[in-house]
Amino acid sequence: MSDENTESASERLMSTLINKMESMDNDLQILKNENDRLNRIVSNPTSLLRKAGFVATMTPLSEDVETDIFRSDEGTLLKANDSFTNAEIHLMTWEEIHEMADQAKNTEVM
Repeated sequence: MSDENTESASERLMSTLINKMESMDNDLQILKNENDRLNRIVSNPTSLLRKAGFVATMTPLSEDVETDIFRSDEGTLLKANDSFTNAEIHLMTWEEIHEMADQAKNTEVM
């Protein structure tokens, strides 16, 4: 009778361990699937930003604005302009900077 109790206790223990291992394996598979899904989302930043609520948009450049000293002919900012280097701007005097600002201020906008 002692052997029957021992066997039934060992059988219950084995059954419990097997059930626990199956449960852990199932949880691991769920985590792997979620990880794969997250990797796909992160690998596509456009999709990630769209899901975060951001919308892609392009603002056209204004056609009726005259160019000034702070902008190149293409309408890009001074930083993208090849006629001035960063070092040259740092070497400018305050008078030159104020002159550029006055010229930009006096540029008419139609």
